[in-house]
Amino acid sequence: MTARTLARAGAIVVAAYLGSRVLGWLRLVVIGNLFGAQADLDAYFAAFRIPDLIYQLVAAGAVSSSLIPVLAGLLHQDERARAFRVVSTVLNAMLIVLIGFSLVMAIFAPVLVPLLVPGFDVPSTELTVRLTRIMLVSPILLAAGAVASSVLNAEGRFGAAAAAPLLYNLAIIGAALVLSPALGIDSLAVGVVLGSALHVAIQVPAVRRRMNYDLVLDLKDAAARQVLRLMVPRSIGLGANQITFIVNTTLASTVAAGAVSVYTIAFTIFLIPVGVIGMPLGVLLLPSLSRAVAAGDVRGFGSLLVGAIRMLVVVMFFFTAVGIVVSRQVVELLFGYGAFDIPALDLTAETLVVFLAGLAASSLCVVLARAFYSGQDTTTPVVGVVISVTVNVLVSVATVGQLGLVGLALGVALGDWVEAVFLVVLLRRRVPSLGMGSFMGIIPIVAAGAALAGIAAYGVMRTSDALMLATYGKPGILAQVLLATAAGAAVYLLYTRLVRLPELPRAIALLRDSIGKRGSPG
Repeated sequence: MTARTLARAGAIVVAAYLGSRVLGWLRLVVIGNLFGAQADLDAYFAAFRIPDLIYQLVAAGAVSSSLIPVLAGLLHQDERARAFRVVSTVLNAMLIVLIGFSLVMAIFAPVLVPLLVPGFDVPSTELTVRLTRIMLVSPILLAAGAVASSVLNAEGRFGAAAAAPLLYNLAIIGAALVLSPALGIDSLAVGVVLGSALHVAIQVPAVRRRMNYDLVLDLKDAAARQVLRLMVPRSIGLGANQITFIVNTTLASTVAAGAVSVYTIAFTIFLIPVGVIGMPLGVLLLPSLSRAVAAGDVRGFGSLLVGAIRMLVVVMFFFTAVGIVVSRQVVELLFGYGAFDIPALDLTAETLVVFLAGLAASSLCVVLARAFYSGQDTTTPVVGVVISVTVNVLVSVATVGQLGLVGLALGVALGDWVEAVFLVVLLRRRVPSLGMGSFMGIIPIVAAGAALAGIAAYGVMRTSDALMLATYGKPGILAQVLLATAAGAAVYLLYTRLVRLPELPRAIALLRDSIGKRGSPG
């Protein structure tokens, strides 16, 4: 993939992921303002956990991280027919497992759900069981979509795969708005199933132009077995990561009614920068890193990886500093329309602030894990996830009694940082020539700049409070956020120029240049 093609692909992926995150934000706003931080919304978020656990165990990132490197190698060797026979085998094996899991979970949901949400009363528990059963269809559809995305990404085609999450979010939003008067909270579960179907449907035409699906289960093929072997540790890692969500959902259910909703909403807001920047970067890097490994290009591999993580640190430290300053105003803008009372808004903002402390680490883990996946090592990142989950659970259990939801967020942030440090240290030891020292050396420099940006944003917030901008309602609060962010950005950009850190100007220039180019790779 040429630099120009990569830039154009990057523009498409970033735009689509940005659109998806905007729609994800809109979905959250619509859901939050329709139902509020109440027991019904708690039930929906809790019900999502079991279908999501099944999807994460069998598919999710395990597909892309395992299938793309093997496909890239086969396509590089011009074994196209074999490559797509492997795809059919992997998809069929996954569907068999997923359908079996979903049926078992549907049968035993009345037993499993009370264990997940011990703090719910009987009506909320029964509602959670019903919503869980409806949404158990979604992991089957999403897994097929994940395989389709992997096929397209392996060939450097990102358009349809990047657009799939847009339709997923649109379906949930549409179902909430159109069906909720008749179905209530059940409309959200129906929207999840419809969105999952659209997620795979939009990718089918692009995939069919490149391969023919076959009802085959050729487990004798060494490449197919390799993909499945690679998926096992990655699936274990994702399953371990789900322990965080399950434990925190269980703990939140014991805090108060609405606590599961507040925790989930704060966590989702926190993930927006990760989804807009970290995840697209990981999607773009994995095929390129995999090709560099296949070609034995250590220098190209190191240049791609170190450049990406340096850029992530520079960008995410800024979002952390300014995000902490404007968190309360952002929550007010999104959910301050009556369904959320003031205590719920305050608690959401407090929880979000603590989540933001782990923003850079969470993004780094996304990209650092791809460095191992590209070399067909899916085991090492699992160890990092297990360590992270262990820290997370221990901190959450120890602090939830005194800190409530803030303690749960603290566990997530600390766990992410421990995982990121673990992956950096191991990668540096494994490939000393990567130049990881240049990345580690900029962290204190970037942290100082982010602190200055945060101070500038805080100063603007205090000034705007003195001018009573908030008394003008939501437009005044929006003006506060925009002015504070602009002031922080100006200080940060000036600082990076003074200390000669090129990553932020390069990121801005690359995005501007990429958007200006025409043409689609997918």
